[in-house]
Formats: sequence, structure tokens, C-alpha cells
Amino acid sequence: MNGTLLELFRHKTWATLRLIEYCQDLAEEHLDATTPGTFGTIRETLRHLVAAEEGYFSTLTRAPFRTKAEGAAFVIPDRLPEGPVSLEELARRIRRLGPRWEVLAQDADLPAREVTSRDGWVLPGAVPMAQVIHHADDHRSHVLSILGARGLEVPELDLWGYAESAGLARELQT
Repeated sequence: MNGTLLELFRHKTWATLRLIEYCQDLAEEHLDATTPGTFGTIRETLRHLVAAEEGYFSTLTRAPFRTKAEGAAFVIPDRLPEGPVSLEELARRIRRLGPRWEVLAQDADLPAREVTSRDGWVLPGAVPMAQVIHHADDHRSHVLSILGARGLEVPELDLWGYAESAGLARELQT
């Protein structure tokens, strides 16, 4: 099962980077666009996606909190600054996190290990591990919806495209 989880984390990193890199070529008016039913603008959504990913990673790698007050007072090290953040910075952070997620995906004990959230929940590591994958998929879909609603090309981010680009899938000879 760890091999499957590892590929899911690799896909998450690949798809998020591919989307951020695609968005780097968009005009400002598109980056500041939104559509009903999505999180916010493309820029806000990508920022939120990266900040949340850093938060989930912190949840899984830091010592558990002993109290709700300790969790509420915690500040994620090197967290994104307030205000606008460049897409280049978001991509840099995802590139940095990618290999770290791969290490966590291979830790057989982590899914059962007890972790704590900043808002006072105690849960097994499997929950934030699954959440980071779901969360990234959800918000990438939001960005794709905004792009499509504006009549823009939508990059392929599915697992089939990832498998082909990673050399995991190849076409049979005719």
C-alpha cells in the first residue's frame, strides 16, 4: 500500500506544480478572477493550497500539543507572509515539500501515530495524510473551474498524465 500512497503524494506535487507553472503565464486579470462555487481567486486559491499543505506537513512532523492553548499559540515556522505571494514562491515551496512528503509516505508507522491539530484535535496521522491529497485535488479543481469558465485552456492534471510523464505508463507497440 505504501507504493500507492507514495504515487499519490508524487502526483499531488506534480499536479500542483504543473498548475502553478501554467498560471505563471496568465494575465493578472485571470489570476484575480473567480467563479461561484470556488474558494476565491486563482491567486488566493493557490496561496491557500500551499499554506494548508505546509500546515498539514507541520501537523505530521512536529511534537503533538499537550493542550488547546499550546496549539492555538503555535506558529508554523517559515509560514507564508501576509499579503500577496508570487507564484514563483508558491512553486518553490511545493518543490521543497515534495521530497519531504515522499519520505512521510514511506513511514509505515505514521498513519497510526497520534498527531494534534492547531485547533485542538487528536487524530491518527492517516487523517492529515489523506486530507492533504484531497485538499490539493479539491482546490486544483477550483482553479480549473475558473480557467474553464473564462474560456481558457485547462491543463491535464490527472493521474494518467502524471503516470505518463513519470515514465510509469507507456503505450503498447502496434
